[in-house]
Amino acid sequence: MCMKIIQCILFILLSITGVQAQIRTIKGTILDGEFNNEPLPGATISVPASGSKAMTGTTSDLEGNFTLKVEGDVAYLEVRFVGYQTQKVILKPNVNQYKVILKSVSKEMDELVVTGYQKIDRRKLTAAVTTLNISDEKVGAVKSIDQALAGQISGLSTVSTSGAPGAPTKIRIRGTASINGTQEPLWVLDGIPLEGTEIPEMEDLKDIDNIYQTSIAGINPSDIESITVLKDAAATAIYGARAANGVIVITTKKGKAGKPQINFSTKLTYSPNINMDRLNLLNSNEKVDLELDLLRSDYTFRENKGDVARILNSMGLTNAYKQGGWDALTPEAQSAINQLRQINTDWNDILFRDVFNQEYNFSISGGSEKANYYTSVGYYDEQGNVTGVDNNRFNVTLKTNYQVNKLLKLGASVFANQRQQKSYMTDYNGFVNPVYYSRLANPYMRPFDENGDYIYDVNVQGGKEDSELDFNIFEERANTSNERTDRSVMAIFDGELKLNDHFKLTSQFGLQIDASTLDKYAGENSFAMRKDHERAQYSYADGKRSFLPEGGMHKVTETHNNQWTWKAMAEYQQRFKNKHDVQFMAGTEVRHSEYSSTFSAAYGYDNRTLTSQPVIFPNEDVAKYFPLHQESYLENAFVSWFATASYTYKARYTVGGSIRFDGSDVFGVSKKYRYLPLYSVSGLWRVKEEKFLKDVDVINDLGIRASYGLQGNIDKTTSPYLIGSYLQGTILPGYSEDMIESETAPNPSLRWEKTQNANVGLDLAILDNAIRLGVDYYYRYSSDLIGMKMLPLETGFSSTTINWASMENKGVEVSLATRNIRTKDFTWYTNINFGFNENKVLKETVAENATYPGREGYPVGAIFAYKTAGLDEDGYPLFLTKDGKKVTATEFLKLNQHGASTLSAEEQRNLFTYMGTTDPKVSGGFINTFEYKNWQLGVNFFFNLGMKVRVTPSYSPTNFDRGMNTNHDILNRWTPENKNTIYPKLMTSSERPAEYIQYSEYQLYNYLDIWVKDCNYMRLQSLRLGYKLPTEWLKKFGISSASVSVEGRNLAVIASDYTNYLDPETMGNLYAQPIQKSVIFGLNINF
Repeated sequence: MCMKIIQCILFILLSITGVQAQIRTIKGTILDGEFNNEPLPGATISVPASGSKAMTGTTSDLEGNFTLKVEGDVAYLEVRFVGYQTQKVILKPNVNQYKVILKSVSKEMDELVVTGYQKIDRRKLTAAVTTLNISDEKVGAVKSIDQALAGQISGLSTVSTSGAPGAPTKIRIRGTASINGTQEPLWVLDGIPLEGTEIPEMEDLKDIDNIYQTSIAGINPSDIESITVLKDAAATAIYGARAANGVIVITTKKGKAGKPQINFSTKLTYSPNINMDRLNLLNSNEKVDLELDLLRSDYTFRENKGDVARILNSMGLTNAYKQGGWDALTPEAQSAINQLRQINTDWNDILFRDVFNQEYNFSISGGSEKANYYTSVGYYDEQGNVTGVDNNRFNVTLKTNYQVNKLLKLGASVFANQRQQKSYMTDYNGFVNPVYYSRLANPYMRPFDENGDYIYDVNVQGGKEDSELDFNIFEERANTSNERTDRSVMAIFDGELKLNDHFKLTSQFGLQIDASTLDKYAGENSFAMRKDHERAQYSYADGKRSFLPEGGMHKVTETHNNQWTWKAMAEYQQRFKNKHDVQFMAGTEVRHSEYSSTFSAAYGYDNRTLTSQPVIFPNEDVAKYFPLHQESYLENAFVSWFATASYTYKARYTVGGSIRFDGSDVFGVSKKYRYLPLYSVSGLWRVKEEKFLKDVDVINDLGIRASYGLQGNIDKTTSPYLIGSYLQGTILPGYSEDMIESETAPNPSLRWEKTQNANVGLDLAILDNAIRLGVDYYYRYSSDLIGMKMLPLETGFSSTTINWASMENKGVEVSLATRNIRTKDFTWYTNINFGFNENKVLKETVAENATYPGREGYPVGAIFAYKTAGLDEDGYPLFLTKDGKKVTATEFLKLNQHGASTLSAEEQRNLFTYMGTTDPKVSGGFINTFEYKNWQLGVNFFFNLGMKVRVTPSYSPTNFDRGMNTNHDILNRWTPENKNTIYPKLMTSSERPAEYIQYSEYQLYNYLDIWVKDCNYMRLQSLRLGYKLPTEWLKKFGISSASVSVEGRNLAVIASDYTNYLDPETMGNLYAQPIQKSVIFGLNINF
């Protein structure tokens, strides 16, 4: 009996020993491949068993380490972390220590492309789509998200409207698809389209207070994960009638499972003063000589302007000087004039400044397998180089997602921001704009006297005005203000019900609330107020005086733009027999938008007591020019149904299609035009998966794409109804009646604009993805474009809006990414992209009496001018006829004695010659990234080529204002002693009266070909050096990673001749600030 007991005990012990011998202890470290191989806490390490249920597992600790005991026959472990690729770790005999580096899902070749409606496997993507991951390393320290796209994506061109704080960027994707409708791409934030993304026209930017921000300006670039640009119909048709100009989809950051990730970043920016040397302005000595020279000539326009004339007039020596010259002046007069030569005011130094800008961002994110969160705050303060002009932005972002159960997932996001722009009021002529005034201010003019009191510049006046109002730009800064405050809230709520692995229902609701307040103030002692009093002059019985009360002026404009969008979708996807993949999606969308604005004005305003005085208008007609209160309201509703489908066979062949019906109250008079069907069909052939290429190792990827579809566009400024303005007018003497003044003729057939889009593309990757090439060719035909058509006068309307214009765009896009060098410590990557676009208006009308050519047969940005052939023997421009003859303006335009052309309007249009287009024909970028150990160097160039710009003439030959400064071109004008020049003489009315009138009254000089300039440039957008601090230094302070950087932006530009302008990108706009150079110090810390 005892022996049996002993045998049993020995058997049990041997069994236990055998079991223990089969258990292995596996240790390892999980690293984050996205953050310099930093430890990744919270990763799940498990042992799969049959049935895919983990029989045992653990998670990595704060240092990324784990320990897991497994049976001896376990072949591999699985490592998982939300947002990263699941990785198998093969267990090797006698190896119990492992290091695992997880890579982000976005690094996979089969990554999901976010289109706003769906997430599509890139291996099945049939559309022309480009995704840009946003980071300082990629795009540098950008101020706003639209600036991040410059030079990054083929087929997307950007042109900055101004270098002023908060100025927007003009973006075009594959050219322009509309004549009068919106030409801006559709911006989408986490699936919800944004309202209010249109930017002001270039010609509206002469005032520093007229640069308003779009809704995307409130988005903090630090909150953005990636931007996806949708280009062809296969990608954009699902967005319906707002997608003809392309779609830009913004995907914001979200939390990842694991311990809280805390990030702090700051960017401190220094921008040096503007250098005005390129304006080639006259110095005091040259300006005095010019004024003296003109006084003795026969040119008499504003001959009493300028300090030389003022000195001579005050001493009664003007006629003596005209007859006897310098020697006829008294010593006192000569001394006073020579004193002007000794003053050389540096307007560059006193009007502009060096600035120091700052940006701070803080975020915390984290979560678990069940829920995640992301919260951030940001503050950005940008001081303009113009003193008193600045812009700041404050952001708060809150995001969370929660997995309620296996079926239901909910999410909510709130994006809130406030933006403030501060400047001072500018007058209609823009003199208070320092960029413009610095061109005109006389170098001998001083802003203050010895006692610090203002010295007024009475030479300032616009056009052909004849006034001597007191003007001092520093007084305007002190006594006027222009403040704009924008507040925006975007709330997005998501729901997803996943019924099984194949079918799910999703819904999304977005609410956008934008409110802005524009507050303008001008004190009694300001040029702006003096100008208003001058405009308000009225001839009363007892004399002429202003009807505005004494005091200042206060104007307030409040706008509210609200939009809500609701989407509901059902998605189904299934794979059959590992060969057939099908995917369907169907849904509906409802959108409602409201816009309202209120304007009020008060005169006789005292900013100390906040009181104003009533305005007594002499009559109703005068009151129209000084409105005291205005309101407007606009409401639109849209409803849509849409569906997409795709089929993939053996992961080689994919065909897809989409259809959408859009309806709107904008078009609803004629029911057949109420809804617009939009569609797309597309296909993909993954040639690499064919047998003849599958084993060719040198080729990693080869695919051919093709798509065709119909996109839409809408011009919200039009209406099929009769539009009029309510007013009170007088028909019968002594009676005031309510009236509606019609503005547009009704058109019940008004309908959506349409764009047909065909695209063929190729994607190639070779040499272990060391070289990746993408090439696309596209053709876009836009029809039913809304334009003006002239009507017979007996209809009571001069014109109406109809769908009848058309245009086309065609072009090629190329993107090339190369991995030039990759060693253990050093890598070098290059990205080159460019897009060539040719635009042509196929059908458009011009008014019968229009003398400027229409754009039919030319680009939408066409510039026309008169061809010239130098100057004649009298210093007047010679014109080149179509048959090559050189003729005078009188012969060219067939002028009568009153200076008017006797040619018909059509004949005058035919005299013009096409010079080029304002849009670039070629745009792109050239980007290099170098990495050596912890160092990184990024060099980003972008370019725009093939543009033309019409610049303002240096001087008017008939209306040159000697009272203001100008550039050196005036010194090179034609004179009997200087005949070898392209600049004409200063003309007088007595020599050639007809031509004088034509140049003076009809602006003939502005349309000469010499004022159309090439505009080609390549800008060094970013030169950034970054350094990642060693982790062993940081662990002592509880920091997981940190980096510092120094970046120079806009340091250099290579361009065609832009003499007399500060920057080639803003050439042609006398009021725009140049694109500023800056040096930025950056710090990024992760805890």
